[in-house]
This record gives sequence, structure tokens and C-alpha cells, in this order.
Amino acid sequence: MKAYDLGFGEAADALSVRPGQSIGIDLPGARVAGWCGGRAPGIGTASWPRSPVTGLPMIHVITLELPEDYRRKGEDLVAVSFFQADDHVADAIESVDELLAGTAPTPEQAADPFLAEVIAAAAARHPRQQDLEDMIGGAHALIRLTAEEFAAPRIDPPADIRPDGLGDKYSRGQNAWDDSAPEITVWIGERTGDPNTGLAPSEDGEGGYVEAWSSDDKDLEAFWSSVEGVSHLGGTVMACQSLPEGLTPYVFELEDGVGGVNFGGGNAQIDLESGVFDWAQ
Repeated sequence: MKAYDLGFGEAADALSVRPGQSIGIDLPGARVAGWCGGRAPGIGTASWPRSPVTGLPMIHVITLELPEDYRRKGEDLVAVSFFQADDHVADAIESVDELLAGTAPTPEQAADPFLAEVIAAAAARHPRQQDLEDMIGGAHALIRLTAEEFAAPRIDPPADIRPDGLGDKYSRGQNAWDDSAPEITVWIGERTGDPNTGLAPSEDGEGGYVEAWSSDDKDLEAFWSSVEGVSHLGGTVMACQSLPEGLTPYVFELEDGVGGVNFGGGNAQIDLESGVFDWAQ
């Protein structure tokens, strides 16, 4: 297998490490692999993931077409979309969690315009949506996409029908109505020279994995410096704190700021094989 780096921008010869930043990245042979921010892929508006705390639509962070080696849940599932709510400090909307979990609504809930949208979202939940929760209780979602879904016209978030009092961004968490980032093209290029390509990340050197910054080898130090802060598939994980347990060689490491994602200045590890998810700042 190979490892891959991501770059962001509208031209292959003018890519940045993160959207909106001046730090450039050189990706030889780079090809378009998706987009971050803005709209979601063609999954149907009602299927847009929602926060189980607030009921608000999550922000679309990134949709990425995966190289064949990284299609770990089926060759027909060619891409993934990642969403974030960042709702760990949000004021909860009563009944939202139960309704999204499939609890039958009361007549009063069904008559409420906002909760009716939540009920519809629960009924239209994407069959391949994986709910993720970070270490401080924030909600995220990962959806695996077919080629048809990835190629379908992109969709806008559901219409904003919030009643008065639901619009405060601080108390209601990050959401697609208030916090969506500008849409930027994502490019992918092969990462070379990574000693950990094809290896499962490990803190104890198991399987030959060399943890970042664990060696005084000057060539390794130079390599790690060159890839620090780069979103990537496979290879060396540059976790800001300790490595999450259960990672496989098929880890997707996503940096803070991509597509408006908020990891408090850190990064996240999304494992495409094991399903492990974690982030650190």
C-alpha cells in the first residue's frame, strides 16, 4: 500500500497545507480527490447528519475519494464524508437525542416545525452513517459513499427554520447554518519516504513502526518536520498527544481548520479499517 498527502486549493501548482493558509505543499502528480467545507455530497438533504444535542445540521468538513487500498468496507464504497457538530458545550434541545435515536414522537413533537425536521432526519438517516464521539463528548459523523453518491450534485444544508432562541452560536455549537467554511478543492498526492507506510501506528515499536519524534536520526527528523501539520492517509501519525489505541495502517489524519473543523489547534485520527476515532490538541 501507499501513503498519501492532501493539499487544498484550486490549482495543483498552488496548494496549501490547510485552506486559507499561505503554507504551501508540493504534491507531485496531484489529482483532485474531493472538497472540503460548504456543501455535502448527494446523499439527500434530509439525510444530512444532525447533532444529537441540538438537532442542528453538522458542518460538512470534507468529502474525500479514497485510493483503492483505503476502501476498507467494500470496493463499491469509494469515498467518505466527515461532519462535525462540536456540540460538547452546547445547550441541549429537549427530546432531540431521543428522536434522532428513533423514538416515536408525541403529537406535540410532531407538530413542532423544528422537531419535525429532526424526526424527518431520523427517518432518512443514511444507512452507512457512523456516529463518532470525541473524548470531550462532541458529536461527529462519517458516511461512506458509493461512486454514484460521490459523483451526484452536491447539496446545500437543510433550510434554516430555527425558532427564536436557537441561533446563538456559542450556546448551540458549531453547525452548517452558522459556521460552514468556504468550499475548497482537495487534492491528493503520493507521500514518499515515510518509514511507516503500511504499518499500524504503535507507541512501542511493534511491527517496526517508528513513532514520530522518537529517533535522533537526522533524516527521520527532517522527514517528520516536512509532514508536520499535513492531512494524510496512512504513514506516520503525528498525534498531538498519545496515539489512540486500535489504529491500523489505514488511518486518515485530519488537521484542525480543514473545512472549518475545530480540533482546538490539534488533529484527528479516523481509522478507515477499525472505525477508531480520536482527536487531540
